[in-house]
Amino acid sequence: MRRVVVTGLGMINSLGLDKKSSFKSIIEGNCGIRRISSFDADHFPVQIAGEIEGFNPEEVMEPKEVKKAARFIQIALKASKEAMLDSGLIDQSGKCQDEISEMFGVSSASGIGGLANIETNSITCHEKGPRRITPFFIPSALVNMLGGFTSIEFGIKGPNLSSVTACAAGTHAIAEATKTIMLGGANHMLVIGSESSICPVGIGGFAAMKALCDRNDEPQKASRPFDKDRSGFVMGEGAGALVLEDYESAKKRGAKIYAEIVGFGESGDANHITTPAPNGEGAYRAMKAALKMANIKIDYINAHGTSTYYNDFYETLALKNVFGGKDNVPMVSSTKGQIGHCLGAAGAIEAVISIMAMEEGIVPPTINQETPDEGCDLDYIPNQAREINPQAVMSNSFGFGGTNGVVIFKKI
Repeated sequence: MRRVVVTGLGMINSLGLDKKSSFKSIIEGNCGIRRISSFDADHFPVQIAGEIEGFNPEEVMEPKEVKKAARFIQIALKASKEAMLDSGLIDQSGKCQDEISEMFGVSSASGIGGLANIETNSITCHEKGPRRITPFFIPSALVNMLGGFTSIEFGIKGPNLSSVTACAAGTHAIAEATKTIMLGGANHMLVIGSESSICPVGIGGFAAMKALCDRNDEPQKASRPFDKDRSGFVMGEGAGALVLEDYESAKKRGAKIYAEIVGFGESGDANHITTPAPNGEGAYRAMKAALKMANIKIDYINAHGTSTYYNDFYETLALKNVFGGKDNVPMVSSTKGQIGHCLGAAGAIEAVISIMAMEEGIVPPTINQETPDEGCDLDYIPNQAREINPQAVMSNSFGFGGTNGVVIFKKI
């Protein structure tokens, strides 16, 4: 099967509108979690989130087109454009070349999609009747329209795939794109994971599950992956984009190659709709499959690390089991303390962060990791980035419903 490499990267989150500024801020240990400003959350039990500030959708879409796309699509276009330009596979018109378009696909991912639009139009239907629902409602909210909009934007005519697997969606989208290229279904794939569900029903719904941290008076201290005082995750919004390509194609055209995808693993817990399988058994099997495929020494792991009790505890157990004990586990960190949990976009964003860590020779910290927890006792790179030269990195994503995804990248 063909080798698959990464030749373009793009990212937007609560710490930056592009990959360079957001990665720099992550490495500096900054936090993008603040009081919610997109709606009045004063009467909500949870009033904090990792919102993107300063984004203007008209920078990536014509003004008349903005209303046709939910925010998760708008921010996805921003990250996708950055990745496509970075890859050198689009011309001055912003379209990919005709000779490659039919073998250029897209693999998109989101956990919920246009939740805010669903909420708004449901209220409109209830209060004003069905005739007042906007005709743009359905196409603006469907998860697979993420791939629809981006394929139209860049003239991508190959396979158009979509992963809707909760918080593992972004990682699964990378795996699906990799398989497609390996098997000859495409020569290039744009992977885009995006989420923007910070709205009343989104915050209210997760808060009702007791999944969110309600440390409203200290938003920048709220998300505390692997810390003893963790009390739930903080929702974030953002998008991550990667251009994947057949290695021989990339080499032939002299493209910059960031990394090669050498392993991926997927599994199901078959245990509980929200709680991970005991001892991280499902996560263990996904990591084991990825490591078996990669057959390479791992230098750094970007953990799922949500700042919830069970995820952090069971992920730690799974890491110990798969690497053969605490002393054999590579250094680990979670960037969700800084940008929040971006749900279906998390895997794509964290893949970009992991690859940039290899590119820059520095791995991000786990901020707010202050009080040791006897159940979470690995090297989580607490509070300060670490300068190393990682040759291979692993990124973990685990979602509601017991769906797990792991991907491994290495330098070439």
